[in-house]
Amino acid sequence: MTTRHKLLLALSLTSLLGLSTVQADDLKETKANRVTNELVMQIHVKLGPEEDMGQGADGHRINYPIIGGTFVGKGLKGTVVPGGADMSVERADGVTLIEALYRLKTDDGQIIIIHNPGIWRPNADGLAKQAKGQELAEADYYCRTTPSFKTQPGNYAWLSDYVYVGTIDDVSDDEVLIGVYRVDGA
Repeated sequence: MTTRHKLLLALSLTSLLGLSTVQADDLKETKANRVTNELVMQIHVKLGPEEDMGQGADGHRINYPIIGGTFVGKGLKGTVVPGGADMSVERADGVTLIEALYRLKTDDGQIIIIHNPGIWRPNADGLAKQAKGQELAEADYYCRTTPSFKTQPGNYAWLSDYVYVGTIDDVSDDEVLIGVYRVDGA
């Protein structure tokens, strides 16, 4: 019997005996402040006209061209390099998968690549508003991303050493504000 088969057998027995049932009340933090976050960057992204790319097997694709912008962060600032994109896919269930890839150029000339996948999902109120053709407020949906960075060695290499969570706020029809929060903790 392989290790995998033994593991599957053990999991099956545990499940049959009811030993694996964990209730929400059973979840306990093992350390205080295990996960914390800190705002480390804000990116004002300018968007070009959206490009409807049609229906695919995975959903309806829309490209939001990234045509510029600016950013500020801990020890860095600069511009958003034109030419990036957010190739989003709206699934049949109304959830949109965000897939943004673009570049930042610091004031001292360094190029930073940001890959920013995420999810946008309307809640029950948001779905009801959508069905009526109404505009959604921020409270009507969940939107989070998980940005990651590729940098050259040097001053900004720390960006590649952490996990981040991102937020997206609409500024106007052609601009969004990305908040980048470094995940830390004890």
